[in-house]
Amino acid sequence: MNRFKKSELSEKNFFDDDNGIQINSLLKLIESSEFYENIIDYFELDVNDETLIEIPGARTMFTVLKKISKEFVKVDLSSNLKDIYFNYEDGFKIEFVNTMTNPYFYDIEMNELAAVPIHSGERDFFANLYDMDKYARQLISKGHRDILNQNLELLKTKEDYIKRYRLLHSIDDNTFYLRAIISEDRYYNYDNNLTFVIALLKLHYEMKASDVRYQLSFSEYSESFLRLYFRTSEMKELKGIGHLQSTLVVSNDEIKREALRFSTICSINFKTSNDTIERLYIKPKDIKTKVLSITHGMGPERAFENLEGFVKSKDIFENLCDEIKSVANIKEPKQIIHLVQSKIENSTTESIKKSKEDLKKVLLKDIKNTTQLLETFNKLMLLDGLDIDAKEYLRYIIYEALIDRK
Repeated sequence: MNRFKKSELSEKNFFDDDNGIQINSLLKLIESSEFYENIIDYFELDVNDETLIEIPGARTMFTVLKKISKEFVKVDLSSNLKDIYFNYEDGFKIEFVNTMTNPYFYDIEMNELAAVPIHSGERDFFANLYDMDKYARQLISKGHRDILNQNLELLKTKEDYIKRYRLLHSIDDNTFYLRAIISEDRYYNYDNNLTFVIALLKLHYEMKASDVRYQLSFSEYSESFLRLYFRTSEMKELKGIGHLQSTLVVSNDEIKREALRFSTICSINFKTSNDTIERLYIKPKDIKTKVLSITHGMGPERAFENLEGFVKSKDIFENLCDEIKSVANIKEPKQIIHLVQSKIENSTTESIKKSKEDLKKVLLKDIKNTTQLLETFNKLMLLDGLDIDAKEYLRYIIYEALIDRK
C-alpha cells in the first residue's frame, strides 16, 4: 500500500522561509505523549518559550509529522487468541472481537474490528503463533481457508495466548491496520514525534554550547519509521576531491528493539564536471557510527541519561575522516565500480533485486577519475523508482567498495 511506503523529504521540498521552529510550537507535537513531562524536565523548558531553534528544514518536517499524526491513531490492543478470527472479505484480515481491553474503543463505541495487516504485520502474527508464518502464507495463497481456520480453532483449545497488537486507526475512512506485535511485558512508546522533538532540542542546546551549526539535509519516514539527516558545519578537506562533512543521523523505528538512535556519518562533498557541488552520503557498519541508542525496553530515566553519550559524535567523525581519506588515493576507479556491480548482482535484498538491471546500467560507464566515480554513485542514489531501503543498502556497499575495497 502506497500510503505506508517509506517517503523522502529533501531540501527542494522545504518551505521557502523555513529557518527553523520555535520551541513552544515544537512541543505541540508531543502534548499527548506520556513522556511530555520527561522532556520538559530533562531540557528544563518553559513551555511558552518562543526561542527559535535555528535548524533549517525543521518546520517543514514538523508539518509532515503533524499531518501523519492527524491521519492515524496508534492503538495497542491486548487480545487473547480466543477473541481472534480470520476475515477474508476483500483480502486477508485479522478480526478482533473483544476490543474493550483498551479504553480507546469505549470512546469510539467499537466492540470488534477487522484489521488489514501491513508491513510485516501478517508475518509477525503467524511467526509468533508457533512459527507457522510460511505454512499460513501458503494456505492463504492456495485458498485453503478451511485448513487455516481449523488450525486457529485447535490452537484456541490450548493454553491462553495473549499478545499486544499495534493497530493503526485511519481516521479518514475508519479503517484499521495491524502494524506489528509488540512486547506484552515492557514497551515504552518512543515514537517518531518524540524522536523529532528530542533531536531538535538536543541539537539546539549543542549549538548554544559550541560553534557547530546544524541543518536538516533530508529525511526518510513512514507512519512508524523516521530517519533524519542533519548535516553539520564540521568539515575537513579531502585532498584533491573536496571536503568531508559530518552528518548526524537520528533514526527511530517504533516497532524494532532499538527505538531511537543517534549516529555520525560523513558525506563526501565534491565538485562535478558541471562545476556544481554534490554530496555523496556513505555509511560503514553501524557499530562504527553509533553515538547513542535508546531501546523500547528502556525506561525514561535511563533513556534520557543515554542522551549524554552525544559527546562521542566528534570522535566518531574524526575516526571516519581517517578512514575515508583513502578515497583520495584511488588509482583504478574501474575496480571500485566492479566491486559495486558484483555486490548488486549478488544481492538477495528485495529492494535491490527489483531495481537490479537499472542499477547495473548506471554503472556501465567509462570512469576515468575519482570525481566521475563519485558522480556515478550519486546517480545510483537518484535512480527513478529506487526505494528508501535500496538507497540505505547502497550507502553501505559503496562505503565498503570505496574504503574497505571489498
